[in-house]
Amino acid sequence: FPMPALLVAVKTGEDRANILTVAWGGVVGGSPPMLALEIGSAHYSTPHIEREGNFTVNIPRSGQAVRADYCGLVSGRQDPNKPETCGWTMVPSDKISSPMIAECPLSFECRVVRKVEAGKGSFYLVEVLETHVDEDVLIDGKTIDALALDPLIFTPDGYYHKLGEQVGKGWDAGKVLNS
Repeated sequence: FPMPALLVAVKTGEDRANILTVAWGGVVGGSPPMLALEIGSAHYSTPHIEREGNFTVNIPRSGQAVRADYCGLVSGRQDPNKPETCGWTMVPSDKISSPMIAECPLSFECRVVRKVEAGKGSFYLVEVLETHVDEDVLIDGKTIDALALDPLIFTPDGYYHKLGEQVGKGWDAGKVLNS
């Protein structure tokens, strides 16, 4: 199934961070808001996530595919300056030690709640402590407009995509079958 391309940023040292691209992740709870992400144990970021107990999840736009792909293609061991290489601006979070990516229109500050071993990695269940949204993607200042957000989407065939046209409104389109 199509999945959002997620940029996970974690503090790796004083004024340093690494960015890892993850496709296996999504929303798993609303109150409190929670996400789950699968991250391989061999990734450069994994011991830093374990040490910090937090990371940010940043949603890139479709036009940022080259930079997002690089962050998943190249390990932080090979390029410890991935944010600089990609032209990402790392900005401090409000509630956690790991920074956010300023160029992403949507970012979540996340605290690790639980880790579940799975295959060659782990699922990290995280609580979203703070959400940061660019105003230009909001409708009426409070609802995210998915088309304005323009999230980068990854499909299992190995390609990136962008969202297409709307085909119906949730909790409304099916009402025609109630008549």
